[in-house]
Amino acid sequence: MDTTTLLLISAVLIGAIVVGFLFLMPKQEEVKPLDTSSALKTMEEIDKTISNATSGPTTTQPAQQQQALQQTQNPQEQSQQQTTSTVQPPLQLSNEYIQAFGEGYGKTELEAEEAAKNNGLKNLTEQLYVQVKTSSELREKLTTKIQDGKVKERFESQYEKTIQTKTDFELTGVTYRLTDRKKSGNQYYAQVQVYIDAQRAKQLLEAYFAINLCKTLVDNKMIFTAKSIVDKYEPLVASNQFPPKIAEELTNIIFQIKGKYERVQGLVKNINSTEVKDMQSALDTADLVNQLFAVAGDLPNGTIDTERLREHLKDVKIVVSGPKDVLIGEQVKLEVSVEPSVVKSLVIFGEEVETQDLVTLQNGSALLSAVVKSPTSKVIISLAGIIDAVWAPGSVTQNPDILRTMYKDENEVRILAGGTAKIVSDQKIMRENALKDALVKTVKKVASELFAGNDRELLDIPIDDYILNKVLGNIDYEISATDEYGGLYYVLVSSRISKRDFETYVKDALKNAPAGFAIVLTEGDTLGYIEPALIDSLISSGIKLVSKDFSRKVLETQAKSNLPPTVLAKMTALSAARYLLYVTVNNSSAYLSDYKVYSVRTLITTQIIDTITGNIVAAPRFEEVNTGATEQAAISKTTSSQKFKDYINTLVSLLKFENVAQDVVYKYTFILERAIYGSMLLDYLNAKFSNVKVIEKTDTKVVVEIENVSTTDLEKYFSGIDTLKFKKISEYNYQVTK
Repeated sequence: MDTTTLLLISAVLIGAIVVGFLFLMPKQEEVKPLDTSSALKTMEEIDKTISNATSGPTTTQPAQQQQALQQTQNPQEQSQQQTTSTVQPPLQLSNEYIQAFGEGYGKTELEAEEAAKNNGLKNLTEQLYVQVKTSSELREKLTTKIQDGKVKERFESQYEKTIQTKTDFELTGVTYRLTDRKKSGNQYYAQVQVYIDAQRAKQLLEAYFAINLCKTLVDNKMIFTAKSIVDKYEPLVASNQFPPKIAEELTNIIFQIKGKYERVQGLVKNINSTEVKDMQSALDTADLVNQLFAVAGDLPNGTIDTERLREHLKDVKIVVSGPKDVLIGEQVKLEVSVEPSVVKSLVIFGEEVETQDLVTLQNGSALLSAVVKSPTSKVIISLAGIIDAVWAPGSVTQNPDILRTMYKDENEVRILAGGTAKIVSDQKIMRENALKDALVKTVKKVASELFAGNDRELLDIPIDDYILNKVLGNIDYEISATDEYGGLYYVLVSSRISKRDFETYVKDALKNAPAGFAIVLTEGDTLGYIEPALIDSLISSGIKLVSKDFSRKVLETQAKSNLPPTVLAKMTALSAARYLLYVTVNNSSAYLSDYKVYSVRTLITTQIIDTITGNIVAAPRFEEVNTGATEQAAISKTTSSQKFKDYINTLVSLLKFENVAQDVVYKYTFILERAIYGSMLLDYLNAKFSNVKVIEKTDTKVVVEIENVSTTDLEKYFSGIDTLKFKKISEYNYQVTK
């Protein structure tokens, strides 16, 4: 084949390849003119952003607020995303918003942020509570339709109790803005700004209070008042603005109130439709009226007509008898008899007494009980409000120190307590002091029954004001009587307490306390050296302890009652102690005549008991033997030893306080194979941990103190270092080699 032919074949092949390549290339899209309008719009947005960024802070920032509100999430929703927020400066908000700040600590940035959000939400909710409680707006809204003076007075009393009651209300529509985040020791710290639209939040909380008030009103026989309030707020509940849990709670209350209202209306209908023509039909109708009066004490005027019964009941006679001389707080028995004996029931109206609402008669007689709560107590026994009989004591002996359980079951306890105060010119302060005295006794009485499991009146157990204020929101109380007696002013307070709610509020108060406290109780410290050294070391480590006065009172109570430590721990919760450190000390000594010294063996066992659950968290032991010229000198060596300090660190590390960042200082000793290893060691420690404090540094030894770095964390870090090797000699002591 000649050269020309080869050239032709090559040209054909190259041409085929080029055509194939062009065929495989994607088609070029048609060139379109640029959309300059979108470009201009983008430039305008950029200019606007730059302008906002360079301008100074303003009083209100509606654009930022709206954007933030659109990104509103609950803490639970945000935690699911497992992403941290960007730190931003706090917003300057207008009066249209309620705001609060929250702080939190955590092992990770996300955990610290979530803790801060929860703390901020709690602070925001409490601030909202204060605004609603101190305003008269809600009270005025609810009382406008109440015409009857007595009903209005009873309503005011129930309103005041409900508005002061701590609730588990949850806010929705809350915005969270991370304003600070930093490393603190081996933990992270975060601060969050939390805010919400004020008008919407108040509206929802007012509805929540109002509907919960209705539940209380029904319990106090104010069914018609409750129904009128429910009708006002039911549309808001149905508008899906409440979180599911709250919406379900309110819906159940509304359903129950409507059900009771329908039953009352059924009684009204039966009463009004019954034909009264003789005594028997009048007695049958009167029985229905008794049932109605027993459940509804706020009947609107004209609801039923009882006057048509009067002419047929004129021959009915009611006789009631009871003791003449009684004590305040005494439970008296009353005998009731009726003629004719065919009368089925009687309705009871009590004034300043604790008694039942309805009594059923057997052959014209019945026995009922009543607790006398005032010198003016009386019981009115009635047949349909037509025929009445009254019992009142002839004389009532006052007893300002009374403390009695009037009633208890699985769900609630009712306590009658007297409280006293010095007589002073300021009537308000005098009344408040006496009331507080009575309520403190009430709380201790309930705690004795719930936590100690018996009826002992552990009145010597101290109660912290923080715990008291948190728990009082759970107590439904009324002042039954006031007077002066024995040179003192006194009040008699009748209280109703939910067992479950009482325990819940004590737990929540301890968990959310601004500072975590522990209480130390020591047995067997015969030489008197261990307890002071233990307390001083705990305080030096940052642990806050309950006051010495409180501790002394707890010990006195323990000496009298001999409660098990786990039960005693639950009682000490009233003193705001989150943990009870029940320390048992055993010292044994021997005089070594050959050496003319005392040898003292010290054994310490510390039961760390959770005051919420009563469970023993841990029971670390300490044992040491030392010698000295005296027993005191020997034991002094023990309490100043590194081993004792290590024991304190162990105790501190086991105390976990909610919402409190606990700084624990660990002291580590490193024995160096070569002097250069000391500098290398410190470089490694400072690169990883903050707050590394050098206590001692020589060619053969380095001693450091580090905050919040346990042996586990330290050894985990050491395992990743290749240039040095660390061998653990004993607890907190290591040898450093190549």
